[in-house]
Amino acid sequence: MAWWWKRQTQHTAQGEADVNTHGTSERDVPRKPQASPIPTPRTEAAQTDPPPAESAARWEIIKQDLIDMDPDFFQNVDMSVNDEKHATAVETLSDERLIESLKRLSIRYLVDESGALLAMWERHVLQIRREGPGGEILVLRARAYATLPRDWNERAFRAVNEWNRTRRFLKAYVGDPVESGKLPLHGEMQIPLRPGLSDALLDEFIDCAAAVSGSYIDWLYDEAGVL
Repeated sequence: MAWWWKRQTQHTAQGEADVNTHGTSERDVPRKPQASPIPTPRTEAAQTDPPPAESAARWEIIKQDLIDMDPDFFQNVDMSVNDEKHATAVETLSDERLIESLKRLSIRYLVDESGALLAMWERHVLQIRREGPGGEILVLRARAYATLPRDWNERAFRAVNEWNRTRRFLKAYVGDPVESGKLPLHGEMQIPLRPGLSDALLDEFIDCAAAVSGSYIDWLYDEAGVL
């Protein structure tokens, strides 16, 4: 028998004897609990707010620094807050508000003999006015400068019907014949505003009508091919 076999046999026998004597081996003994590798977080001291007098003193220092950098800083802030409040305030519709809206939108206008506002472009005019018993209906009516011969009646009706079927916001129609006997083409929006509206919403309505009316007139010239 080889020498290494005898040595292995002796170690095996000795291990079995230890198990039989003590009942358990080293592998069966549970390990002692080890310390966690992550340290326990320390409890932070509770933060307390500074006294009111100290906070007021700090604010005065910050305020003075802002004034030194921009003397109009607080005036501009107040104006911005007031403008925002005014833009969202709901008020009744009036001619003065229509004029102010056109000015904010940088739309040039004229006033006709009936008191309606006229915003004029190269190919069309947009009439802006109030209608209804109490002037609570906002009317935005566009009209192309060009007119159609009366024998183009059916062609004109097909064109405006196609626009109304495929587009939003602007109702297109053929107007009554003018003094020359030709047919005008109109497009309009009518919005009841008895509860009132804000400046921001009024600007949105007028800006939308101006943009869509321009698209409508261009469509009559190009895709519809009636002007």
